[in-house]
Amino acid sequence: MTQINTSISEQLHELLSQMSEATGISKSGLVAEYVRRGLLEDAARQDIVLKFQQNLKAQQKKPR
Repeated sequence: MTQINTSISEQLHELLSQMSEATGISKSGLVAEYVRRGLLEDAARQDIVLKFQQNLKAQQKKPR
């Protein structure tokens, strides 16, 4: 599995620690899940925007 290093604020670290204790999931596991969710949500939004742009271009090409 690939590893990355990142910096977060003390507040986020405290919240992450609390979530880890409450759920029994490691901080690393939580961060990985939150990154996965965020990436999938952003990818879905980008896909929606791309489809909208493609539809708009297709509409503009149609003769009136």
